[in-house]
Amino acid sequence: MGREVRGIPEAAALGGASSIGEYLRGQRLLRGISLDELAAVTRIPRRSIERLEAGDFDAQPDGFARGFVRAVATALGLDPEDAVSRMLVEPKAEPHSEQAGLPLGRLVLLLAGAALLALVAAVWLAFASRTDEPAEPIVPPPVRRDAVRSLAEEGVPETAPPPAPSGSPDAD
Repeated sequence: MGREVRGIPEAAALGGASSIGEYLRGQRLLRGISLDELAAVTRIPRRSIERLEAGDFDAQPDGFARGFVRAVATALGLDPEDAVSRMLVEPKAEPHSEQAGLPLGRLVLLLAGAALLALVAAVWLAFASRTDEPAEPIVPPPVRRDAVRSLAEEGVPETAPPPAPSGSPDAD
């Protein structure tokens, strides 16, 4: 078994604890501060501090739990930001594989997306080129006839000779 410092495991006392609760408990015990003293200084109920040290808040590092960690760390003389960063779990890195390219899951998603895109394009093309309905005949625009222009282009029709003037020698 590992060494102990003041009755607590050395790893927890030195910051190698597996949870923020163990770390804060180890730091509190190293400083000789009781739960009641810590509750009085932080104004956090003793039961909440006990739950924090037991690891009840480890699974959900929300703003409420972070506030508890900051307050307890400050009361213990620790850097509150360092304590909160210990609380946040970093995502595990994927093991490096020797194969180049995408992981299998991403490759399957990529292929499924490409197949879906091809299907949508095929359906769109099928509907866009549909010729089931007869095409409507093209109707020319209505033609407006200008009577004056027509007369100028066609000329004046000759129907009868114009009447003779009244003061002429032919008139009887």
